[in-house]
Amino acid sequence: MKLSGNVDEINPATATRILRVSVVTYYIDDDIFTLMASLEAAFKHCQATRLEVILIENGYKEKNDRHRALEEKYPFCEIIIAGENLGYGRAHNLAMNANADYHLILNPDIILHENTLAVALDFLNSHPECGLLSPLARWRNGERQFLCKRYPSVFTLLLRGFAPSFIRKILKKRLANYNMAEDITLDNVYWNPPIVSGCFMFFRNSVLQELRGFDPDYFLYFEDTDLSWRAASLTKVAYVPQVEVVHHGGNASRKGLKHIMLFTSSMIKFFHKNGWKMV
Repeated sequence: MKLSGNVDEINPATATRILRVSVVTYYIDDDIFTLMASLEAAFKHCQATRLEVILIENGYKEKNDRHRALEEKYPFCEIIIAGENLGYGRAHNLAMNANADYHLILNPDIILHENTLAVALDFLNSHPECGLLSPLARWRNGERQFLCKRYPSVFTLLLRGFAPSFIRKILKKRLANYNMAEDITLDNVYWNPPIVSGCFMFFRNSVLQELRGFDPDYFLYFEDTDLSWRAASLTKVAYVPQVEVVHHGGNASRKGLKHIMLFTSSMIKFFHKNGWKMV
């Protein structure tokens, strides 16, 4: 599918649309400037759109030099100091605003390509039935990531998150099926993947408002799984490979015991709420 990358070729309306972007940080570091520079460059290709970036700080209790430098360098950016670690989803919910037309949920470890925003807006303007868009993501080395997933099982999640590499190799077909590796291509739009990653969730804002954002019961992990699973019951979801980003993320098993416990706790909450699947 070919997309124009120019919003006004699809929708010539002159009224200004509002694109609100929310980013949550935990002790902000200089990497945020890489994201912001890519956002600014990508936004230059968007027409008839106003950009609002809300950064929610979950770590520092007051603004520091990095926060002030960010607001000074990027006037479209507003910093919210949460005052405590609210968790990923609850912090993003602080940025919700009914007046926006679109809401992009971003991780701070995302880098946008130059046409990312324009093509995403183009697609949503062309497909009013679509309420949530997921991109093609790559690691810094160019290797493809799989942000779309099938409904998980307990076994698959534990295998993917914590099993030694030789065990994962033995069961690679199971993991590939969970990652929808045969369905998600570099060229074709895929409609209605059951679950998409929270590192880049491009919402039609009316859909996000109806969902009331993230479930605040999740502190960390599975809040995006829960949100996208609920979104799929409300609207059409699309994986659009022409919308491309670089994502350099982490793995729960490599972050210590605390993160393993958070992962396990959130996994139990997700299955208790949405239905258990053991194998």
